[in-house]
Amino acid sequence: MRRAQIILEEWQHRWLAEEAARRGTSMSALLRELLTEAIERRQMVEMEEDPLLGIVGLGAGPADGITSANLDQVLYRPSRPDPLSRVAEDEADYR
Repeated sequence: MRRAQIILEEWQHRWLAEEAARRGTSMSALLRELLTEAIERRQMVEMEEDPLLGIVGLGAGPADGITSANLDQVLYRPSRPDPLSRVAEDEADYR
């Protein structure tokens, strides 16, 4: 954390002191909490106004069952079965 010196209006200081006492916390902790809430609220508004974020989720991929979870198996599966990995069941399988 960093130490910061701020100047408050008298009514702000009074409210902050009373609210901190009511919550059983320090004025610094309460001020950090309020500041975090204000920053997060502002960031959400900025994200809602970002035109690039408006296109997220517009597209849909093909319904082929390929996802990021199984992409490696699809990309790197052998094109032909490996003959050495196959076990012959009868003599016809050797031809």
